[in-house]
Amino acid sequence: MHASNDVRIEAERRDDGIVLARTSGELDSLGAPVLREHLDGYLGDDVDFVVDLDGVTFLGSSGLQVLVDTERSAALRHRRWAVVGNHRVVLRPIELTGLAGTLPLQPTVPAAISSLKALRPAAVL
Repeated sequence: MHASNDVRIEAERRDDGIVLARTSGELDSLGAPVLREHLDGYLGDDVDFVVDLDGVTFLGSSGLQVLVDTERSAALRHRRWAVVGNHRVVLRPIELTGLAGTLPLQPTVPAAISSLKALRPAAVL
């Protein structure tokens, strides 16, 4: 777990290898760097990850920028990830900025995990 005054992230590596990062607090100019540090770490590791924003109470431009940068870096590194956000505090800024079609947005953690598993290459027999 990592926390600052404004944001808290509890990360769990699941049995299927996917990292689930439950994020709460304010993703503003103070909280966003904490999220960026975590997400950059996942991008550096070869893991699929889900960022659950259901506990976020504010998503500002700094937080949105972290998500956009993560999407760009993930695409360049061929990493799979998903963002969970299904309440107004998260969805409204994403929709208003036109990022809903850009970010790998999912309505629930189970949906995000299923989407990542579906993107994994099939095992060779």
